[in-house]
Amino acid sequence: MSKWISQNTWRLLVVGALIALLGLAVACGDDDDDDGDDAGETTAPAGTTAPAGTGDGGDGEALKIGLLAPYTGGLASFGPQFENAVKLAVDQINAAGGVNGQDVELVTGDEGESADSAIAEATRLVDTEGVSAIIGAAGSTRALAVAESVTGPKGILQITPSATSPALTPANDSDFLFRTPISDAAQGIVLAQLVEDEGYTSVCTMYVNNAYGQGLTQNFEAAFSGTVTAQIPHPESGTTFVSELNQCVADSPQALVAISYPKGQAEVYLREAIEQSIITEFVFVDGTKDGATFKTLGWETFDGMKGTAPSALETDNGAAFDADYEAAYGEGYSVPFIRESYDAALLIALAAQAAGSTDGAAMRDALRDLAGSPGDPYGPGAEGVAGALAALEAGDDIDYQGASGIVEFDDNGDILIGAIEVWHVDAAAAAAAPDDVSKGLITDEVYKVDLEAATVELIP
Repeated sequence: MSKWISQNTWRLLVVGALIALLGLAVACGDDDDDDGDDAGETTAPAGTTAPAGTGDGGDGEALKIGLLAPYTGGLASFGPQFENAVKLAVDQINAAGGVNGQDVELVTGDEGESADSAIAEATRLVDTEGVSAIIGAAGSTRALAVAESVTGPKGILQITPSATSPALTPANDSDFLFRTPISDAAQGIVLAQLVEDEGYTSVCTMYVNNAYGQGLTQNFEAAFSGTVTAQIPHPESGTTFVSELNQCVADSPQALVAISYPKGQAEVYLREAIEQSIITEFVFVDGTKDGATFKTLGWETFDGMKGTAPSALETDNGAAFDADYEAAYGEGYSVPFIRESYDAALLIALAAQAAGSTDGAAMRDALRDLAGSPGDPYGPGAEGVAGALAALEAGDDIDYQGASGIVEFDDNGDILIGAIEVWHVDAAAAAAAPDDVSKGLITDEVYKVDLEAATVELIP
């Protein structure tokens, strides 16, 4: 990117984001009423790999992890790939001898499309399946609802690999909610810089009407030096969004920033926008970074268009994980937050090993000591996992350096140092590998964002 954000501007933006949190934290419950018309949907698990357990967390009990992921709804394309990453971590852990001498067990559940469905499925995972920790939910509104209604009250460790709304920071979660990606306080700023570097001085935003969409559109607007002509919310699912599109473009913006999920949302309104010539210029984010969507709508239509998404800081570790993932599944991943999902699973296992227990509070209290100094460094992969588990069994300190980057948690369970990437749609690359939709999404630049120090810097 050609421009840099000054320290003073950063501080003002951080203050603005914190002020916006107050409104977001209150609004989250009401927002889900807007998208809760699917609350009656079946929330049966996508599949399980273990029988029910007691889940009381006593010493000597095998660690059972619940994966609460989206297998239906707007993020349905994310769920199977999240599961792949978590299974890869579990396989590597068990190959190294497991946690506290026992194999880790994995149970999956579908978070659905509403807070109600996520709460119901999380409750099943805890009360019926007996899990000691939950990875998920993927959506910010659903992750927040689970933390405040299930994992917090029941004392269950929860790590979400993809919920980026700033509304999660002040959650009433009894300190059981953590996340591996940096919050959208960071992505909003890099997104604003991208839009400016693309030469757009006026844009509108279409955003999914939940904590994720609200948080990102507000942080983007606060950072953007141009004009945001309109910020138009849309429900979590629909068959048409022509009305919202027309509202978005009413004041003739140069581009539309698409802050949505793929299925039943962006895939619908991007098609309508193009086919009806409502608007043809777009900027994307992590929620709309979905190779399957671009393949369905036509790579050529969006060729060269750009977006932002959380990315990885530790490039060597990230590359090693990517190679392991492709070797295990025969192709790369095509949605964001896959490295973060792997890290979430591994951190839960390492916390249980460090605590010598599967008790939620014991694992939570051990979690913050797994990254940073003092400690010997261990990364992802079979060798790193085995080394980290052995070191913890011996009572040594470790510094886990994740596939996704630095995983040091603050008092709120947030990551304050992370990376945001700029990516683009590449039709030629997609055509060269038609069976692997991940190949059509090319990373251009990666920026290290430090929310505490209020700095942004390009990673070479």
